[in-house]
Amino acid sequence: MKRHVAAVVAVLTLLLVVDSHVDWVSQDGGKLLEVNGQRFDLRGWAAEQTRAWQIDCNAVTTLPPESPTAQTILTAIQQHSLPDSRSARWLQLLQQDGWSVAEVAFDTLNPSLVVLHLQGHQWRVQDRAVWSGSTAPWHSGDLVRRYLREQAPGLPKALLGCVKVDPKRYGPGPGGLGPVSALGVQP
Repeated sequence: MKRHVAAVVAVLTLLLVVDSHVDWVSQDGGKLLEVNGQRFDLRGWAAEQTRAWQIDCNAVTTLPPESPTAQTILTAIQQHSLPDSRSARWLQLLQQDGWSVAEVAFDTLNPSLVVLHLQGHQWRVQDRAVWSGSTAPWHSGDLVRRYLREQAPGLPKALLGCVKVDPKRYGPGPGGLGPVSALGVQP
């Protein structure tokens, strides 16, 4: 066999092998890369890598749980969806320009990222801007940030970009079946 024929056959074989193992699949209005049946959010991964280089968190304040503002925000969350919300406790709290993003854990609910806005002199939970549950198979950080941005358009970009979205709490979890709770116990 001539070399150019062998090269063409090798390339065609390689393309057929790749085509049988790699595919783009549509899900929830987006595209995922599927390799041997396992799905990857390549777009979400790339967006998170870019965000990490571009975001400036200098204007964002991390509030300690014992601060008066943090206590006021926690009380607003605890009173929001009774009785289950009463057990809310801090995982993280960030604030910028009258906006806050709180991550809280509960005794009976999944961990949640909650957007609050200062209206008058009261912190108010933005009902539609709350994330709780699995993002699988999508990349956790990118999907949660896009969702919260859509639900709270006034939320400062830097604040949202500085929120740490833990894939252990919101990603696929063990066996791809759902997130792990903030306490390390499967919900």
